[in-house]
Amino acid sequence: MPNAILFSLLLILLPSLYIIRRLQRRPPTGPRPRACKKLGRDPGASLAKWRTNLLKVLWGVWHRHQHKQGPIVGYVRGLYVHPIKSCRAVELDEAAVLQSGLKFDRQFSFAEFNAETPSKPAEWHFIAQRNQKYAGLTNIKVEIWVPDRKSPEFSSKESNVQSAGVLVLRYPDPGRNADEKEAIKAVEIPYDPNEEQIAENGYTLEKMTIWKDRPDALLIASTIAANPPTWITDIQAYLGCSKPLALFRIATGRERLVFRNAPGKDELGYQSVVGFADAYPLHTLGLASVADLDSRLTHVAPRFSDCIALRFRANIYFTGPDAYAEDSWKRIRIGQRIYHVACRTTRCDIPNIDQSTGVRHRTEPMKTMKSYRNIDEGAGPGMACLGMQMVPAAEHGIIKVGDEIQVLETGPHFYIKQ
Repeated sequence: MPNAILFSLLLILLPSLYIIRRLQRRPPTGPRPRACKKLGRDPGASLAKWRTNLLKVLWGVWHRHQHKQGPIVGYVRGLYVHPIKSCRAVELDEAAVLQSGLKFDRQFSFAEFNAETPSKPAEWHFIAQRNQKYAGLTNIKVEIWVPDRKSPEFSSKESNVQSAGVLVLRYPDPGRNADEKEAIKAVEIPYDPNEEQIAENGYTLEKMTIWKDRPDALLIASTIAANPPTWITDIQAYLGCSKPLALFRIATGRERLVFRNAPGKDELGYQSVVGFADAYPLHTLGLASVADLDSRLTHVAPRFSDCIALRFRANIYFTGPDAYAEDSWKRIRIGQRIYHVACRTTRCDIPNIDQSTGVRHRTEPMKTMKSYRNIDEGAGPGMACLGMQMVPAAEHGIIKVGDEIQVLETGPHFYIKQ
């Protein structure tokens, strides 16, 4: 009987879901990078409340009927990458999992130049939304364009193919009039330039400071160059940077090593690394946990109108388990791949920023989170936790929306600080 009811509901709903999905995949407007196709879409579609809740109910009916005693606890609801640290996310249906996390995630970062002082040498230092003056980074939209073998322009000699695709940055025009809120400018950036392209474009290898690390990174453009590109000076003006600004890409093969709570090379068989992610390759978060937090924010006026889950900038959102069930996960399987759940995610104030506008709320939701989510002794007093940091058990894999999640091991966590 449950199967018959579920089948009837699906017959009614699937046509509508198909139409919505096709609309989400409309061909992109504006210039198309040569020999490339656009990967992913603007963030939020897979986490829209009506779809999430409806599909969760249908999935729950099927799961309880088919797996009364089974190990499957949920499934992947959304996949997100953030090609440029702190800028707008890109939503994917599937992603390659590398030793550094999801392919395309946090490979680029903006940085500001700190002049030499008596106590510190001069340095390029990463910037992020956690600094209140840079909340506007989220209004820099990033598109991923990958080589398209079906394109008539495709050739192994094509520049965009040799660089494994391009990123298209779309940013607010700093010279726009007050009534031109949608005035947008764009620039194409090679995703992974080869040595010839690095030399041709004048990219240089520089040290860039992120937390306690100083990795080698490609300086793509800076405002202190002899003839800086217009787009980098535009973005400097849009963000209101008083210091010189630059865009960096982590140098391939020179990623930052991951230690602390992560399993070591002896256990994994490889060394886990990150590009410009804060600390670990992957961040996962349960939608039930976000929903519970949202239910505690009824005092906020006006109510948040955005998809609050996106404020946490996770890579993998899942549905199925109860709120905060992930707090005790140690090892899980997603699809056919195993992941080590290294530690809880300690939260800065970025969740106070609406990721669709860059508008920061003065206190929420972090004030509420700190009132009940100070759950990890290692994180210290006043540090709210939500979501989990993960390390892939294998160097390469694929993850897809809809992949089932199986909990293989649970246990306590103790966060180790940087």
